[in-house]
Amino acid sequence: MNKTTFGILTILFNSVGVPCFIQGQVKTGILRIVLGVVTCGVLGIVNEIKGIILGIQVLKMTEEEFKNKLGTIDSGIPSMQ
Repeated sequence: MNKTTFGILTILFNSVGVPCFIQGQVKTGILRIVLGVVTCGVLGIVNEIKGIILGIQVLKMTEEEFKNKLGTIDSGIPSMQ
């Protein structure tokens, strides 16, 4: 995936888990959607703010940094630990 596309999708759709699905973390993406519905959108707003920050960070990365970090980029979902 192109880093520009990933960064823009993260900025626009982080609240519904699109970055998680792109990274192959389907369970995390589904969990983000469910938590957004259960909290009446509050968690979705928080995740969208985090998505804007993360998207800008991704857009500022070099292509090499992006390829090395694609599977480990912080997705913005609260830790389950």
